Amino acid sequence: MAAMILTCRRWMGTAALVLQCALAWPALAQQATLKAEVTVSEDIVRLGDLVDNAGRFAASPVFRAPDLGHTGQLASWRVLEAAKRLGLNGIATGDVSEVAVTRAARVIPLAELEERIAQTSARVLGVGDATKIQVTFDRGTRSIAVEPGAYGDLSVTRFELDARNGRFEATLEVRGSTLSQRSGGFRLSGQAAETVEFLVPARAINRGEVLKAADLVIERRPRFEVSSMSPDALSTLPQAVGLAARRPLAPERPFRSADLMKPEIVERNANVLIIYNANGLTLTIRGKALEAGSEGDVIQVQNLNSRKTLSAVITGTNQVTMTVRPDVGPQAAIRPAAPATPSPQ
Repeated sequence: MAAMILTCRRWMGTAALVLQCALAWPALAQQATLKAEVTVSEDIVRLGDLVDNAGRFAASPVFRAPDLGHTGQLASWRVLEAAKRLGLNGIATGDVSEVAVTRAARVIPLAELEERIAQTSARVLGVGDATKIQVTFDRGTRSIAVEPGAYGDLSVTRFELDARNGRFEATLEVRGSTLSQRSGGFRLSGQAAETVEFLVPARAINRGEVLKAADLVIERRPRFEVSSMSPDALSTLPQAVGLAARRPLAPERPFRSADLMKPEIVERNANVLIIYNANGLTLTIRGKALEAGSEGDVIQVQNLNSRKTLSAVITGTNQVTMTVRPDVGPQAAIRPAAPATPSPQ
């Protein structure tokens, strides 16, 4: 009997402990806890945005929100003081020393702003391809942030452009944005100009060097900056690759087709093979180039056997050719003269 009473007492003690834990659990579950990061959509921050389980204090405004699209840091002690003034104590902070508060927004990046300005500039300048317009915003220009629900089109409502120097001033609006309407739009300024492409050497090029694609760079610059540039300046790689520099070319400086030539395949004073074609016969003799030249050039060469100077066409690397017509050549010099016709007395 005594053992039964002891067992009942033990069971009742365990049941009481379980009951106490069950009653204490809701209180533990409702512990107010400080958040580390929050995002708000209004211009004010409420206590419930910063603290989980703030209860009846959750809707109480405590701080001003950052600007649209921005993030601010809020020290945890400031949150605790604000909660204490409202009557909420015992907030668990853990290791959170400050709360990052972000204001939700639709952010329009600079790339989209640049695209709108380029399109408008192209229409004003009469340029068919807006990608040829280079847009540079003034220093300090940032992306535009509007209310998160304002998903209307971004449009340019005012645009002024000075074609002489590319300076522009513009006003843009976002349809459906209260901020945009209230502020009269977003004002931007900078430079917008049509660009032209041209080739420049990537390094110093010596005379006679054959140009490769790696030696050249295609640059784009505003048209008004290169108005004095020669109209026949080269602009594509195929115009230059494989040709040789007729003169030294400076890096990052445009050049013309007249500055290039076919590669020299015969150097001055080089030994050459002279091919002599005459009356269906072909002779080869050794010679010396007295001039440098490219394929197709006529240069002076010296016959190393006779020491005579000849004119020949460059037809290959260290190779020149002389072609003599049937009525021109050594045999023409020994052709007998026609007999004289007696004149009438």
